[in-house]
Amino acid sequence: MNLHSPDVQVTDSNEALTYLKEGNARFVADACMPRDTNKQDLALTANAQKPFAAILTCADSRTCPEIFFDQKIGDLFVLRNAGNVADASVLGSLEFAVKHLGVAVVVVVGHTMCGAVHTSYDGVEGLSCNLQAMLDGLRPSIAGSGGKEEAAQDNVQNQVDILAANEVIGAVPVLGAYYDIATGVVEFN
Repeated sequence: MNLHSPDVQVTDSNEALTYLKEGNARFVADACMPRDTNKQDLALTANAQKPFAAILTCADSRTCPEIFFDQKIGDLFVLRNAGNVADASVLGSLEFAVKHLGVAVVVVVGHTMCGAVHTSYDGVEGLSCNLQAMLDGLRPSIAGSGGKEEAAQDNVQNQVDILAANEVIGAVPVLGAYYDIATGVVEFN
């Protein structure tokens, strides 16, 4: 069981990673923490947040890190967009999480059956302006990939490299992970 409380700052990256791994194991085993502490957690986080990890993941409705990592309110600083892309908004948000919130680790979580990556890999054209720009932006991350799932994994690694190269974000460990939407298992790179 995760003994982390939203009122205690976790500063050790190994401890933070352990919380994520243990939480995913609970989720996969269908043994998640009881959710009868929401009112208490709200009270503890009402005046400040102390997340131990920042997560960049896809906007896909099947990828909810608070759930598949079995964490509570205040534990994770989560950013989501189609294809888990480290764009300017994400970079700024993660800089804030590292520098001002003190997250101990940043994790980019890709997933199986990622529609954004698969569509970009297929080279689909002629979509709305914003959607096409998003898909075109993914293409450099997956150029040379040997298939759609490999492309999704290559994209994770590319986003990790972008984040780790940032002088603020790279001050903490930046890791990649891959979530299987069928099993619930998260594998860390």
